[in-house]
Amino acid sequence: MSSSSSATSHQGSRKTVYGVQTRCWCEQGLDTWVSETKENPYRRFYRCKIALQWVDEALLDEIRMVDAKRLDLIHDLQRLAENTKVTLESQRSWIVGLDEELRKEINVNLLQLTTTIDEATRQMKEEIDAKLNPHISSMIPTNDLIQIRQQLWQSLEL
Repeated sequence: MSSSSSATSHQGSRKTVYGVQTRCWCEQGLDTWVSETKENPYRRFYRCKIALQWVDEALLDEIRMVDAKRLDLIHDLQRLAENTKVTLESQRSWIVGLDEELRKEINVNLLQLTTTIDEATRQMKEEIDAKLNPHISSMIPTNDLIQIRQQLWQSLEL
């Protein structure tokens, strides 16, 4: 029989170990051997003082464990995607509601600002009328005065 040694650190108690083992239950490193029997010619196995495991079975166990972990990861990813989708939809609804609120508030403020500007414009016109009226009415006939005021207001509105 030929022998090569393979070992890494793995501590465990006496229990069934799946996958590729690196240490035996007895804490000894495992040796890799090749069978020379008629039933299992050239079949590789791990062996220590108390245990034996076929390498091909250990590899199949390892593949099954990796596949199970892969499926778990796929399920976790699907749950994460669904949770993210729900969270994003919730946040989108919140943002849409906030957008509507802000638009209403902006419109109210814009209306107040427009009203304030209109009122200030009206007051300025009255003040200008009050200052110009005595001077102009003595110099210009009444009909011309009305036309001049209208032209003056139109120029102010532009």
